[in-house]
Amino acid sequence: MNGFNEKLEAKVAERNERAKKLYRYLTDVARRIGESTTTCNSVTDLYTIHMELQRQKLRDNCEKLLFLDPINSGKKSLELLWRKVYYEPVCIAKKIREKADIENDSSDLYTHIICGIGHFHHILTRIQSEMNVKCNDLDFTILNEDEESEELKHATISEELQFAKSALHLCLIYLGDLCRYQVEIFQSNHLSVAARYYLQAAQIELSSGMPYNQLGNLYLDKNYNLDSVCYYIHCLTCETPFSGSLGNLIKIFEKNNQFYETLQNTENSTQTEHIQNTIANFLSLIEIWYFAKNDTNISQRCSLIIHQLKVSMDFLKPTLPDINKNYTEYIQVIEEESVTPSYLNANLVNKIVQICLFTLAKMSESDEVKAFACKAFTLALLSQLLQKFLKELEAMGLKNPAAKYKPKVPVNNNSNISEDKLDISEEHDNKSDTKEATSDKPHVALTTTEKNAEKLQNGEHKNMKKISKRRRRRRIASSGSSDTSNIETESSEGDTDESSIEEDDLSESTYQSEDDSKSEVSELDGSDIDDVNEKQNGYINKTEADQINEDKENDGAAVTGHLLDSKSIKDPQLNENEIQNFLLGNNFLCSIKLLQDWILTEKELILSCGNSGEALFQCVVDLLNILTYYFNPKLKGSNEIKDCKVLEYAKHVARNLKLEHKSIPLPEDVNLRGTTLCKFDKHAAEWQILDRFKPSIYEENIIRILNFIDFGNQIAKLVPRIRLNRSMKIFYIKKNHPPKINTKVNHKRSREWHNSKKQQETSEGGLLRRLGKLWLASQVRELERSGHAAVPALLALDTAALNQHLRRVKQLLRARNFILLIPTVVLQELDELKREQSSARDAIRWLETQLRSGSRFLKAQRPGQSRPLPLLKYPRKAPPYVHNYIQILEFCNHFIDDEKQTQGGNGDPENTIPGKTAPLLVLLVGNEPGSTEEQYKEFSLTGTAQAAGISIQNIGEFYAKWRHAVHKNGKKR
Repeated sequence: MNGFNEKLEAKVAERNERAKKLYRYLTDVARRIGESTTTCNSVTDLYTIHMELQRQKLRDNCEKLLFLDPINSGKKSLELLWRKVYYEPVCIAKKIREKADIENDSSDLYTHIICGIGHFHHILTRIQSEMNVKCNDLDFTILNEDEESEELKHATISEELQFAKSALHLCLIYLGDLCRYQVEIFQSNHLSVAARYYLQAAQIELSSGMPYNQLGNLYLDKNYNLDSVCYYIHCLTCETPFSGSLGNLIKIFEKNNQFYETLQNTENSTQTEHIQNTIANFLSLIEIWYFAKNDTNISQRCSLIIHQLKVSMDFLKPTLPDINKNYTEYIQVIEEESVTPSYLNANLVNKIVQICLFTLAKMSESDEVKAFACKAFTLALLSQLLQKFLKELEAMGLKNPAAKYKPKVPVNNNSNISEDKLDISEEHDNKSDTKEATSDKPHVALTTTEKNAEKLQNGEHKNMKKISKRRRRRRIASSGSSDTSNIETESSEGDTDESSIEEDDLSESTYQSEDDSKSEVSELDGSDIDDVNEKQNGYINKTEADQINEDKENDGAAVTGHLLDSKSIKDPQLNENEIQNFLLGNNFLCSIKLLQDWILTEKELILSCGNSGEALFQCVVDLLNILTYYFNPKLKGSNEIKDCKVLEYAKHVARNLKLEHKSIPLPEDVNLRGTTLCKFDKHAAEWQILDRFKPSIYEENIIRILNFIDFGNQIAKLVPRIRLNRSMKIFYIKKNHPPKINTKVNHKRSREWHNSKKQQETSEGGLLRRLGKLWLASQVRELERSGHAAVPALLALDTAALNQHLRRVKQLLRARNFILLIPTVVLQELDELKREQSSARDAIRWLETQLRSGSRFLKAQRPGQSRPLPLLKYPRKAPPYVHNYIQILEFCNHFIDDEKQTQGGNGDPENTIPGKTAPLLVLLVGNEPGSTEEQYKEFSLTGTAQAAGISIQNIGEFYAKWRHAVHKNGKKR
């Protein structure tokens, strides 16, 4: 064995010596190439036979050194190869071409670039084959080898893996640069080829920002520099940003400011000019936010940009020439649109959304107050996109299933009698004239029929019998009174109270559209309504109906006119071509998906909208109803969907993806992988799904639609006004109608109410008062016994508390009454759980955000913050959770050790000072230690904590007591 080790050491020493000699030779050759290159005055001088031979020597020997000593010299040789063989000759050739009046022969330069692309592809293949790694689009893995020299393999695997990762990353960036040179110098390639290499490099090295800096350089002057700003900000967001990205970003903002200062009145501008002005205004706003500049006109800027974006969304896509007749013009229009777009395409919207989210993440870390303006702007942008999305769906012929259900309270400004007045007139039958009631009976009978027909449409036929009986007991009053709200009796008040409960319950199953014209017009065919009328009220004949129609034309009050006029209204037919183009990527779903993932993390922002967010919530409800009706695989498709082949296939795809659509990463997730904006963690198991399943563009859009349905359901749970009618299977927003004002004082009821109030005070009030006195007395005795009711200043958290009760932990932190302590072992356990449980990933993201922002009320364990537990015999062969729990107790013991000494020693309750009732630190646990594992009977975890004087409480019980105490003290919750 010793002889084998000596031979191995001798081989390693010999290899290192050869590598040193080879590296000295390479540096000498590189120096000579550099001296010769600087003296070249033309492109042909760069590619003489002598220069090419020198570069060939350097190329071969750099590759030789790369695989001879990859760990020590591999990266240096790769960078030397790139700089001296490819980068410097291309840069000098570009400068020569710029200075020369007449373009030199560039065929040698073009060949040089093509050879470089082939060479780096060769190096990529060789690295994967010789170092046993496999490079995928998103990651690379180690290939299995024979089980030989396991110790040596495990010792060197991490270093070789790290080198392979960095080498593949550099090769892909060099390939992207060479393809970018092809575009810049020869216009012989497309930008997407270079972008693909950069994006592959970014996914291999997630912490590096250099690929995004190169993407910013690639897309300079494209889309009015919007793409470059997006990629530079993305680069600065990475863990290791490229050093030159900040300077590049500042240059673009300075260039944008020069154009922004020249902006004049833009009312008469063309579509292209309007898009350019909108982006210039947007970038100027982002500059203020990103660099924390002071500006008093932020609100005006935001409203102006939102208005400009709203106008831009209505721009139509320019008509393209016929590709078969005018191919040259067709290509020219396509190129112009890619550089200076004339409408708000999906790429522009996606970049605007990403810039907003990146800026918002940076502002939230530095200044939460200023970040609120950015949040409001981003929320307004989401509202605009959803409204545009709704218009597109309606233009395709996708109808809202809630539109055919008529509301119970139709809005009709020309009507003399509304439904609430009709109810009042029914209640005042004692003061109405019998003759007038008889003359109006056909009209009222039809109105009742309308309600019955409407309830049959809205799925409320079960409650029809009860309501019809109650209403037949009343006599119908005259409808000719102008104001009946002031004529109320005691009986009418009683009936109103009784009926309002029943009708209010039924009113929750109605849907009232924001658009009056939509809410008034029923989508049912007139013949269907006539059939319902004949079934409900058989005594109405044809002549009576004709007479009613004549009365309706004169009066204009009956809602049935809208129902009968619906015969002339035709629904828009489904446009299969537009639906197919929509599902093939011509939409804003990618941007909407990013914004909906963000807004779900800002639930407080959603709830703070209140009535001001009604337009947004109404749009979400309408979209949710449409998409659920046409794409939800759980619902059976109607004949309309079955006749449309595109929608039928879409439902088939949705049915196959309904179980996995939440866990499949989309391209927008891939591009944001490794950032805080991504839905998935950068090391999550979801990325491995793409190795076996790569969705098509069609399937990606179906996944986005299913995600939006889930998003709409979550918003419906958050917003109390959004309700679900289960019988109709539609969502609606419950309208807040102003309460009826009754100015008439009923003295009899007033006297009865006062008398009942006095009796209630004498009976119940006295008992409550006595109980309150007894409770106060017990509290005083408790305070006298314990001194004062103190609360712990420090709260340590275990893994289960963060993983299972993150919402309660957030509430405790938001209270700013405690300092939350996070042991290091808890972070390690969360890191192990994140592959299996999404709640652990949420906890990790939240902790990273709080620790990065420097919160004073959340602290992680630092080196040295641990003290061994006194008189404790540590178990040797205990399960891992026992050792982890002991580390948490040692961390807690670090803080309470001084307190135990002041209290009299070893934490014995009998020796403590009676003035303190709460300990300095409390360990909050999610469940009993070891309850989820197999119990280790030789060691008691709770007993160890009690012996050390460490207080342990369940976080649920502690949280409930704390909230009760806060509520009792009258503080805001």
